[in-house]
Amino acid sequence: MTRPQRISVDLSDGEIAGLHWPGEGKPPLLFCHATGFCASAYTQMLSHLSARFEIFALDMRGHGRSALPADPTQLRSWRIYARDIGAFLDCERRERWLLAGHSMGGVTAALAAEGRGDVAALALIEPVAMPSLLAMVAATPAWPLISARWPLVRQAARRRSRWAERGAVSRSYAKKALFRNWAPGVLEDYLEDALAEMEDGGVRLSCEPAWEAATFAAHDNDFWGAIKHLPCPIAVYAADSATSTVRPFALRRLRRAGARVTVAAGVSHLAPLEKPAELAAYMAETLTAQ
Repeated sequence: MTRPQRISVDLSDGEIAGLHWPGEGKPPLLFCHATGFCASAYTQMLSHLSARFEIFALDMRGHGRSALPADPTQLRSWRIYARDIGAFLDCERRERWLLAGHSMGGVTAALAAEGRGDVAALALIEPVAMPSLLAMVAATPAWPLISARWPLVRQAARRRSRWAERGAVSRSYAKKALFRNWAPGVLEDYLEDALAEMEDGGVRLSCEPAWEAATFAAHDNDFWGAIKHLPCPIAVYAADSATSTVRPFALRRLRRAGARVTVAAGVSHLAPLEKPAELAAYMAETLTAQ
């Protein structure tokens, strides 16, 4: 497996970190991760693509090794992630970018691409395609009270974030249902940057539970407006699973918008971590066809 290089780029309010698979002359691909994860979780999938693309994978604000302000009391929208992506694209200038993302990362990639002339295609894996009405409600003063009751938000807020050593985290996570179907080695890749060292010798989650919970609750996002005005072809990969964030109404709406939609059986919302080689093949075929 081709191992990436670590990168760090100065933005206006701090440093955004990530991984880079160099490839002079190859099409540049930027990949964005899901809520609570980090670029390293996708190392296997992206390594499969490194022969065909120059790849950048970012740690979003408040995740992984990025050092950017992350105040959960101020987070109401994923637009801040989209602005960070846009700022990175402006720093790492390329003539034509390919953008891709998983879950929250798919939505933020779409938001970041809107209005840009340097994005040639998007591949969105299980984007969080919420109804427009929910985005409208999420913009109201009542939303923090509503979202605080969501099981996903409450679970994230209560997540344990400190351990005595890395091995304890790996042993604990390996027993959890969330990680049961991940491909061998993906959990270890994820924990490489999902855990940060502490001065007392212990480790903590690099994405603090309060920030993860705030991200799960931050749905003041005009995803459908971005899809409508994107300047490039869109491909969407959805799981035929109860865990999917691309429900039937969203599949219909994406197809009406001209997106190339693939619905796959045998995977969940976390498909890139369960079947990294298959998702890499999907992305290679999809992005090369654009």
